[in-house]
Amino acid sequence: MFKNYWIVAWRTLVRNRIYSLVNVLGLAFGICACLVIYLITRYEYSFDTFHPDPDRIFCVDYVPVKHGAHFNCVPVPLPATMRREITGLQTVAAFRTYSADVTIPGVRNEPPVQFNDDGSLLIAEPQYFDIFQYRWLSGNAATSLSLPNSVVLTAGKARKYFGNLDPDKVIGRTIYYQDSLMVRVTGVVADLTGNSDLNFSQWISYATIPVSLLNRKIKLDDWNKIDGSSQMMVKLAKGVTPAQIDAQLDAIVKQHFGKRTERGALLRPLWGIHFSKDYGGWVIRKADQAALKLLQLAAIFILVLAIVNFVNLSTAQSMQRAREIGVRKVLGGSRSGIAVQFFTETLLMTIAAAALAVLMIRPVFILFADLIPAGVHFRMDGGTLLFLLLVVAATAGLAGFYPAKVLGKYHPTVTLKGITAVPDGGKGELRRGLIVFQFTISLLFIIMSFIMGSQLRYMFHINLGLKTDAVITITPPRSKARVGISMEAQGERKQRKPSEETVKMAVLADKIRQHAGVVQVIKEGAPPVGFMRMSFFDFGLRNNNENMEVSLHYSNEEYVPFYGLKLIAGRNLLPGDSSREVLISEQCAHALGFADVNKVIGREVLLYNEACPVAGVIADFYDASFHRAARPILISHDPVNETVIGVKIAAQQMTASELKTLIGNFEKDWKTVFPGKPFECSFLDEIVAGMYADDLRAERVINVAMYITVFISCLGLLGLTIFSTERRGREIGIRKVLGATVPKIMVMLCKEIVVLIVIAFLIVTPIAALVMVRWLNGYAYHTPLNFLMYFAAGAAAIGVGLLTVGFQAMKAAMANPVKSLRTE
Repeated sequence: MFKNYWIVAWRTLVRNRIYSLVNVLGLAFGICACLVIYLITRYEYSFDTFHPDPDRIFCVDYVPVKHGAHFNCVPVPLPATMRREITGLQTVAAFRTYSADVTIPGVRNEPPVQFNDDGSLLIAEPQYFDIFQYRWLSGNAATSLSLPNSVVLTAGKARKYFGNLDPDKVIGRTIYYQDSLMVRVTGVVADLTGNSDLNFSQWISYATIPVSLLNRKIKLDDWNKIDGSSQMMVKLAKGVTPAQIDAQLDAIVKQHFGKRTERGALLRPLWGIHFSKDYGGWVIRKADQAALKLLQLAAIFILVLAIVNFVNLSTAQSMQRAREIGVRKVLGGSRSGIAVQFFTETLLMTIAAAALAVLMIRPVFILFADLIPAGVHFRMDGGTLLFLLLVVAATAGLAGFYPAKVLGKYHPTVTLKGITAVPDGGKGELRRGLIVFQFTISLLFIIMSFIMGSQLRYMFHINLGLKTDAVITITPPRSKARVGISMEAQGERKQRKPSEETVKMAVLADKIRQHAGVVQVIKEGAPPVGFMRMSFFDFGLRNNNENMEVSLHYSNEEYVPFYGLKLIAGRNLLPGDSSREVLISEQCAHALGFADVNKVIGREVLLYNEACPVAGVIADFYDASFHRAARPILISHDPVNETVIGVKIAAQQMTASELKTLIGNFEKDWKTVFPGKPFECSFLDEIVAGMYADDLRAERVINVAMYITVFISCLGLLGLTIFSTERRGREIGIRKVLGATVPKIMVMLCKEIVVLIVIAFLIVTPIAALVMVRWLNGYAYHTPLNFLMYFAAGAAAIGVGLLTVGFQAMKAAMANPVKSLRTE
């Protein structure tokens, strides 16, 4: 019997090739979308879940509560203080990111081997390995990081530095970091096999800090300096909640900062490191949890639309199966047997769709490589196979239930007479409701796509208040590995000698100035626009207790003309390195209490407890993403912090090959100054675009979802049109006999489609407005919500719908009425 079901199902699908192809294609799109999004979701949620008790592991986020910013770091003394004064903590581990080149001494008169910094180095307390448990190949977690000048390596790093030595023979080998920090290997651990944001492969003992050159920059008792590389992890005791620790943390902060209680610290869960931009500053790639949820929602909608489309097409084909069902019932077929027959056909098509979806995976990965994380791969493992089986089972069950139920109700006494009215009286309310549902979802994605595109155009084309065209930024080599950024509270800005790196960058700037095509070269602390902007939180007028946050820009008198900033009061900075005068923005002047910006000129402000006169006021400009409100801006000259090179080039007068040659010359200069260091440069426009990379990806996800849902909805429309024209064949024939023209009949057939889309539009408009208002509120500055976009989306949906059904309607309108009326 089951063999007969499969044979009949196969013959039916082959006989109705177009119907089968459309149905399988719609299901394949839905299943493929679900499968790809499942792979992405599984990958993103797999980070650092393999550690013991991951739900009890937290990092500490140090937050200036008054300003709402995040430091991605903690004061250096905080871990030791928490260990002494806070109850409920099982383990506390302090660690620091560290950037350094590596030198391995030669053996038996061989020359030393050097390796460039790869960002995999930590300075960590021994407790780090109590929280994150590795498999030890040599050494042990209790003692390997207990002594100064010790280092633990992963097996992969040990092979890189020492070849294929046995881990036990690596113990005791010497490594030099930054030429002068000598350590000895005291442990080797196995490489991590799971996905992790803690991709470190070498750990220097924390005890090395006070007895080495590290103590020059790292003060273990300094509460005032908030260094971006200073991090910590804690593991809570069983039964302890984060809120209990947060309350004790608040007391510690108040104790050590006294009146400056605008600062605070909170525990953040380990899994959040992968998703939150607000903490875990050492992680380069962050996943967007909101985008993941959007993807999951889109996958559900797409699959549901595919199932709805299947139901529409299945019932549209029911007219052709009416006599078959009648014959089956006359020959003793039961409703359950007929239901099994249609379930078999549905399952066969679903399996075919799943197979096609699997074949589509690779092209999808290639086509959307910029949207899919590099670590996501398709493998037919147990989890993927189970997911596919569940999707196939759910799809076959849901998509097969309604057709089997409806088609099983046909009465043989009616169908064998040639009367093929459906059991529900031919009204088709469910089919129309499904079409409305499909276009409601499609219209939602269309409106979202229109508004998100409008917001992105607004952000990319608005005048930022500075010139970003034809500007190239070159950063020093070590800053690329340093993800955290140094942020200081009140403290002394002491005279310091420029580092070797700073001196070399000055030499590089002089070399770059010599090239033809270079208009101007400046040194600065960071690009004027971007995520890595330094904030200073204790800025204010001298002898005034009111402090505020400012965005701190380091450069000299060339900064204003280089970026085309507008001076609206006072004068520019004077040349020279000894002056401490500053420039402030118009917003900053108003925040200091001066309605007339001219009155702030000459007033002294405090920067690192040093009185600095205000030389001039510049017009406001945007130096960060539009997701947050613009901050007051301060420009100060400090040669020690000006380690980034800005290069303005005559791009409009250069061909693409000339530009490529010029950048190649910059790289040659780089290699003479920094031999062996990788050269990277960025156009300032690219940095601006990089601030909205997540927004661009979200827009593209919505666009893809829009195209797929519209395509599937159009397939559903096609199914409804086929059903409608077949059901109304005699009516159309009678109308033509009585003189109805082809255009009138087409209008009659298409009018129903337009009405359904209009109903969908009326339903979706308030929903889309609510969704997009909430989305736009995520920006401090956004385009106004233009309701013309809603009507444009509705018009587009109607246009696509009419194009979809137009051919079928014309075919029905032009059909010979004799064929539909000859049996009457």
